Amino acid sequence: MSYSPKIKPALVKELYLLKHSNERKTPMTKLVNEAVTQYLERKREYGKQEIDSNRNEIDRVDHRNT
Repeated sequence: MSYSPKIKPALVKELYLLKHSNERKTPMTKLVNEAVTQYLERKREYGKQEIDSNRNEIDRVDHRNT
């Protein structure tokens, strides 16, 4: 059995309209894959920034205590 997530109908409608708004008629699955890829890349970058920020704060506290 494969995983088949439910996408909100309003989002499906927007994707459908977007698909038909360009000359190439980009498939909805390609639009979704592109959107999810960009989202995950931003999340990874944000998470890395947050981790780096936390490390810097810990280093500052450690240096004050030594």
